[in-house]
Amino acid sequence: MQGPLKSLAPNARVGVVGGGISGLTFSYFLAKLRPDVHVTVFESKPRTGGWIRSLDTQDNEGSPIMLEQGPRTLRGVSDGTVLMADILKDLKRHSLLQYVRKRSRANKKFLLDTNDQLVQVPNSLMSALRFCFNPMGKGVLSGYLGERFRSKDSRPPGGDESVHSFISRRTGNELVSTNLVSAVCHGIYADDVKKLSARKVMGKFMDYEAQYGSIIKGSKKVNSQNKKSLSASGLTPLISLYRDAFSKDKYELARLIRDFSKYPMIGLSGGLETFTRSLTQELDKWPNVNLELQRQVQSVSKDPLSNRITVKTTEGPPVGDFDHLRITTNPSTWKETGLFNDQLSQKLLQRPQSNTVLLVNYYWPHEDLLLKNQQGFGYLVPQNRKNPEQLLGIIFDSVIEKNYNAYYPGFTKDMFTGLSKRQEYTKLTVMLGGHYLKERHTVPTAEETILAAKQALHNHLGISQQPLDNGTWKFVVAQDCLPHFFVGYSQWKHQVEQEVLNKFAGHISLGGMGFARGPGVPDVVTDSFMDVYKMVQDSKA
Repeated sequence: MQGPLKSLAPNARVGVVGGGISGLTFSYFLAKLRPDVHVTVFESKPRTGGWIRSLDTQDNEGSPIMLEQGPRTLRGVSDGTVLMADILKDLKRHSLLQYVRKRSRANKKFLLDTNDQLVQVPNSLMSALRFCFNPMGKGVLSGYLGERFRSKDSRPPGGDESVHSFISRRTGNELVSTNLVSAVCHGIYADDVKKLSARKVMGKFMDYEAQYGSIIKGSKKVNSQNKKSLSASGLTPLISLYRDAFSKDKYELARLIRDFSKYPMIGLSGGLETFTRSLTQELDKWPNVNLELQRQVQSVSKDPLSNRITVKTTEGPPVGDFDHLRITTNPSTWKETGLFNDQLSQKLLQRPQSNTVLLVNYYWPHEDLLLKNQQGFGYLVPQNRKNPEQLLGIIFDSVIEKNYNAYYPGFTKDMFTGLSKRQEYTKLTVMLGGHYLKERHTVPTAEETILAAKQALHNHLGISQQPLDNGTWKFVVAQDCLPHFFVGYSQWKHQVEQEVLNKFAGHISLGGMGFARGPGVPDVVTDSFMDVYKMVQDSKA
């Protein structure tokens, strides 16, 4: 959350740059809390939603299928997920909500070991024992047992270090980082564990070390405090603010928090894009919201007398007299588009970079090609192995979909009901590239990438050539979809926020994944709400 932001006068005009999940939710919260405010959303693409994309297409037999080409699940234990669920309820689309149980097969996660075998990430005593005897588990037990006794005095100067450096210090070895943590970083950030900022990615763990001398000690202490932070009504502090702002039923919100805390994953029937589509359709109806598609903002300027903001776009004349401008685009694109070329130093503009992910969807009807012991959410690939495919991980979409349960709050006595049994099929998403692409001068072609995906599915999962050659394949390049959180990113972020704040007198705020507290969709939604809440509350003061 950025601040202090300028409060909004009655009938203010607000511009929003970017029509992804961040821009849409910011617009929704603001336009609903302040119906007098007129909001204009500028989106460079012909559709909203950003990298949340649920592709409705057909398989090779002409049957309709849905393929996720971006995020597909939400964390159950998250304020942002509760906010999204409540928005769907307001839009009368809450019947789309689905959940995965903790004991479900879809909640089993795997890593790929050096022998191209899947090893389960521990979720029970037996799986923990098996993991410790696998080469992937080397260093985990000794690292865990000794972590609370290791000194914090070995911290490097400057307040930041790589994730690899931080984890290696706290566990007393490099194996935990290169085997386990690097795979997780592939799945979340598509990035190199040795170049990721620990302050940005694991800031709370660094704080635990500084305050309590240990990650484990700090985690136990904070978890105990968090349990006490729920109000008597069962709401978290942020959801309490949301309830007050929108006059919500506290019991319904408390029920969502209580129920979702039981589930590791929440999804939407029809794909995650049903949320952004529903939100777009709703905003399109509101008289105080204007959606401008295929209009990329090229530059921004401030009138020295009125302090109002003018934006120049690729289509049409400049649009001026904005009292506030919200920018949600990836900071790595600012230099190319020229957004802040006249306001920020070239040193600041040149620093941010992004990771590009190559996504390959595979579908095979009528048969589940995954073996019984392979049934799970999917697997991630650590950096400790040779990786000619430049593979980040593979998601087992068909396993997730078959293990979803419908969530209908208030509709039934038990509040839960199962989905009807689905036909057998195999649906997988192969993720490649990320930081590995920085070693290449060009992005691989669709043919090259699909061939690499086929090799991975054959070598790692044992899928035979016939279904691979005759299945349905889709390829998409998620260009610059994930910010690269380099060592020192938090300091860079603070400098940018301060310069924007000073030069635009609080009339511009920054959002999106590059400026949110965390990397997930719920984190971005939470960030949007908090900035809107602060602006609206300041207006009342």
